[in-house]
Amino acid sequence: MVLFFVILVTSMLFAQDEPDEILTYYTNRANEVFDGRNPIVSGVVFSFTVKQYYKIFNDNGSTKIIDSVESQCYYSFGRIDSVLTLTEPKNEFDTLYLDYPNVFSEEYQFNFFPNDTGGQELAIGYDSYEYSPEIPVGLATIDREYYFLKRLYQHYKANIKIERWSKAFRFLEIDGFIFPDSIWEMKSKSGIFSTEYYRVESGITNIKIQR
Repeated sequence: MVLFFVILVTSMLFAQDEPDEILTYYTNRANEVFDGRNPIVSGVVFSFTVKQYYKIFNDNGSTKIIDSVESQCYYSFGRIDSVLTLTEPKNEFDTLYLDYPNVFSEEYQFNFFPNDTGGQELAIGYDSYEYSPEIPVGLATIDREYYFLKRLYQHYKANIKIERWSKAFRFLEIDGFIFPDSIWEMKSKSGIFSTEYYRVESGITNIKIQR
């Protein structure tokens, strides 16, 4: 993840001052299809199972599982309706929301990611025009033919309490809707004597749309 963001920030240096027509075409099309493909925006009624792991990073760079929880979640008309805990965690986990942002509708500076392979996935970087810890920057990959999201990487600039904060989504298509099937969130918090690095990994399965 650290290497990815080093590459990402480097790629932003190649962002163009004036958006080219091809790049604008892809960002506009991705923006146009977003709402119709998003089950939250569309108000789809669905359920899913999620297994979450809370991991910390050791001094040698390896990770250690500290806690985990498995839940059954239900969404109704754009809101989480209920959560049934299947396996109890040691500590409380934050409720997992499947909402994901439409970065193509925001005021970002977009650029093609270097070394495009020409495959089915097209990578587009997005950078903020202003420095703010509340505005994420990152990388989105879309389906080159149908323009819906395949992966989304977000990185938030440092603030007083959090030195680093990144979030990544991987998506899959079910009945025409785009659902996250994996979400990773990594943060680092400054302590009195050291900095704590941790990651919450969420795997989403058994997605069922109610008809």
